[in-house]
Amino acid sequence: MHRCSSAISAYWDELFESGTCVPTAGDFSLVINPRLTAERRAMVMTNANGATRAVLSPPVASALGIAPCSPPVSLRELRDALSAAGIEMHAPDVIYYMPAAGASATRKSNLPDVRQLTSDDAEIFHGFMAQVSVDDQDDASVELTHWATFGAFMGSELLAVSSLYPWGGVAIADMGVLTMPRARGKGLARSLVHAMIEHAAKRGYEAQYRCQFDNVASKALAESIGLAPYGEWEVACSL
Repeated sequence: MHRCSSAISAYWDELFESGTCVPTAGDFSLVINPRLTAERRAMVMTNANGATRAVLSPPVASALGIAPCSPPVSLRELRDALSAAGIEMHAPDVIYYMPAAGASATRKSNLPDVRQLTSDDAEIFHGFMAQVSVDDQDDASVELTHWATFGAFMGSELLAVSSLYPWGGVAIADMGVLTMPRARGKGLARSLVHAMIEHAAKRGYEAQYRCQFDNVASKALAESIGLAPYGEWEVACSL
């Protein structure tokens, strides 16, 4: 079992364990956390070890009739109550992190086909984006205006992009990668993730990689680099 990054573990523990505990039935925990934002008013995390935690904002808990004095709630009952209240959950994101044992090897990578993009690359970046689907763009969440953006080239052609940005007000940098469909399988995304992990580490940040649970290619990429899964994160759909 990999030891999870201290920053990543601390961040998620703060969300899922701070607040008022609610009695539960079954192998999961439920907390009412008054610090949740409206965008993250209900969340479920299934950790890699199989433990499941859920957290609700006070307004959501009140709407569901859940309180510290409530009868024990099962995970199935919680999901049913959320659905009955019209609160649908996004499909899970898998959250990955770099174990301490793998960080030094990653930082040694020197990848000449990858460079950091700047505002001077706006035309080539937007030209790249025009060639990929909106769904792929939404899944990857790569922006030229993020904390740092990288491009992978074959010759002079930009075929993959990535970006990272500080996450949650702590020393975590969240990563996104997007590869041109015709250029997948060439190792470009792998090179970009290495570059982002190195960039984050040099600035005292720990890298966090997220992808949708059914994105087989992204999960395979994360695991091929040596990233370890922290858990599957579900969050309520937007209001």
